[in-house]
Amino acid sequence: MSKTKVVVFEKCRSAVPEFTYKGTIIERVQSFRYLGLKLHSTRGMVVAIDKLTAVGKKALFALCRKCNDLNIIDLEVMCQLFDSLVRPVLNYACEVWTGCTRAKRLQQAKQVHRMFLRGILGVNKTTNTFAVLGEFERYPLEYFWWQQTLKHYDRLRESTPDRMLYCAYQTQLQMLSVLNDNQQCWLRNVQLWLDDQGVGVFYTNFMCAIASAHAFYLESTYGEEARTRSSKLHTYS
Repeated sequence: MSKTKVVVFEKCRSAVPEFTYKGTIIERVQSFRYLGLKLHSTRGMVVAIDKLTAVGKKALFALCRKCNDLNIIDLEVMCQLFDSLVRPVLNYACEVWTGCTRAKRLQQAKQVHRMFLRGILGVNKTTNTFAVLGEFERYPLEYFWWQQTLKHYDRLRESTPDRMLYCAYQTQLQMLSVLNDNQQCWLRNVQLWLDDQGVGVFYTNFMCAIASAHAFYLESTYGEEARTRSSKLHTYS
């Protein structure tokens, strides 16, 4: 029982009855690391994202040092190394925390990607983000995070009653039915994101949704209307 802990997820710490197993009281803790992901009782997934961002930055700095030592200056090779060595760190368990975290909280993890691209381009840190991404023909990291989240969403919807995934999905559906408009859960955030991408009730599977999201991103970022708002994006038409 020494490795078994209890975490009560709530907005602020409160007094709850003790959890016991066969007469033994199970220790209640504020945070717990499960499969490498740190979960916090009152801060939710924020702590996990902070940790992944910090580890991702360390991996990025190690990559930059190694490229400098080996005199690797080919941008395509450096991007491939980033995708192999740094990006997996930032992507870890994204199908879980992307739908549980406000978009504003994801900025710090996305910043690692932008920091890398600006660094190898040798441009100022204030350089237009969309211009930097367009230079490399890359999408923001969150589109991959949402792709993985929607894959997980599809698995949940297709799960059978004999699987734990089915129980998890039914719990999300129950939460969605009782929460008010100001309250959030993983499933509601997934549905809101799909609505923002113009998919919403037309959702069929993750591949169609991501293709639609990519098209929406390209048009809203580099389309004619976007270029009239920013002359810096005229090149990426």
